[in-house]
Amino acid sequence: MKKTFSKYKRLLIAFLLVFIPLMGVSTFKIDYSITAPGFNEDISSFIVIEEAYHTSSSFHTTSVVVLDGVTILQYLLGNIENTVTVENFPDYYDNLDLNDLDKMSYLMKDDSLFTSLLVGIEYAGYNVNYATYLTVYLTFDYLTPDSLMIGDKILEINGSIDYENAISDIQCNDVVEFKILRNNEEMTVHAKKNELDDGSCSLGVYLAHYTEIIDTTINYEIIDTNIGGPSGGLMQALFIYNQLSENDLAPGLKIAGTGTISIDGTVGYIGGVKQKIITASLNNIDIFFIPHLTDEDDDNYIEALEIYNQLETDMILVGVSSFEEALEYLLNYQVGDVNE
Repeated sequence: MKKTFSKYKRLLIAFLLVFIPLMGVSTFKIDYSITAPGFNEDISSFIVIEEAYHTSSSFHTTSVVVLDGVTILQYLLGNIENTVTVENFPDYYDNLDLNDLDKMSYLMKDDSLFTSLLVGIEYAGYNVNYATYLTVYLTFDYLTPDSLMIGDKILEINGSIDYENAISDIQCNDVVEFKILRNNEEMTVHAKKNELDDGSCSLGVYLAHYTEIIDTTINYEIIDTNIGGPSGGLMQALFIYNQLSENDLAPGLKIAGTGTISIDGTVGYIGGVKQKIITASLNNIDIFFIPHLTDEDDDNYIEALEIYNQLETDMILVGVSSFEEALEYLLNYQVGDVNE
């Protein structure tokens, strides 16, 4: 036994010198996130409109792969791969549960689906009734457990439905009364506006609006997917409109894009611009829509254009600020009046 150990001692030591560090860099997580190219998903695979006209075009949402809390090895590989973006966690990550980011992402996705249905159905000339609630999308660890929770719908703040003014009137260390709707049950909870270490004050929640469709003349089905986030809003609205329109907007074309959608049809910014442009070009997309709201360097379209010009692709990149702009582009494209 001793002779065998002696014979392989150096080999064993060499193995351990390699194996132990490799295990460390492969398992130890650090406060960085990685954004990588994802995939295009045909919207018809998760939104089904029963009254739909037959179309030969296809509309796609474009997603990215995001890893939060990556290992050292993933961090090193991510910095080598030029299609990947590696970023340090923002400071506010210190005060939240990373699992709550997933909850927020799926809540945003549901709001995006309902809002895009609303926009697409209304623009197609059909009736739809809806309700919009100020909703808790994220909570931070300085909020007490018996207070607000993710998904709570705000009905009143300190007895007022004028949310903007009610929030602006709250002072640091004030205890605020919230009347909420949780699981279809009305209740009252309280939250304190805490003074943080940096001198700022916060209630410990991120609030945004959430839209629900009450009823509509259109029959539809939403099929659940494992993709979260609100960035598919614009494309979903275009798909729904096209399904309800007698004339196909883009016969035979693959249309993709990204951008949030508001109930008034306004398009909003998204993240992962670089990876989404790369994803679209790899999937033979014909036309790609992206938010273009300003001419500043950090505008989605301006960032996308820089990446787009480095690609060998026949894909057309189109910047828009609203549903109407995207719709007008496709209508003009159909008759050959194209302005890229």
